[in-house]
Amino acid sequence: MFAIMSLKFAWVVAILTVLVTLPFTCARAVLEERDDNLPARVPYVFPPPGTDALADDIRSRRDGGVLLDLDGILLNDENLATAWNGLASMIRGQNTIPADMRELFILRTGVLNEAAYVWLQHESVARSGQHFAPQLNPTNPLNASQNAAMLMADFMTKNVNVPQNVFDGLKKFLSNKQMVDAVATVGTYNLVARFVEALDIDSKANVPVPTPQ
Repeated sequence: MFAIMSLKFAWVVAILTVLVTLPFTCARAVLEERDDNLPARVPYVFPPPGTDALADDIRSRRDGGVLLDLDGILLNDENLATAWNGLASMIRGQNTIPADMRELFILRTGVLNEAAYVWLQHESVARSGQHFAPQLNPTNPLNASQNAAMLMADFMTKNVNVPQNVFDGLKKFLSNKQMVDAVATVGTYNLVARFVEALDIDSKANVPVPTPQ
């Protein structure tokens, strides 16, 4: 088991090592082209600014105030969009876990679910200096808390049941409240990944996650 997990850690470090060698312009292109405006399995709903309070509230937490294709799908059901926006606002803006751990959870969950849309939305965030940038440097591999976080994400996503030793391994670095937030983050992005895949948002369901092969 230890050898398998070590290989997983090495794989993620290898991914992050390759990412840091990409030109900065590539990272910026991902940020500027977070959606390709390709269709999904149901139509997008994009109310014009100032015409829909819920859509405007979602815009307020988006870069540049621009709705994502994910938002356009959610707005088919305003009740769902309202609840989703509240959960997403908490996970992204009021989470008590460290930002680097949050982004690691999100990227790892995206990879395990083969959800290219999730990766493309968050890879540029992980590159920012406030979040996961140090671990995108090949001289800075994952630290102990990040390794523990990745193991937690792996078990939650692939096995659902989390062994006590895996839980305790992460608990060494987090408070009770942070553990709840950590589990909520992984759970939320498993929901996001499966939602975007099943609805083929931005036509990304059959696009490989852009990580090194």
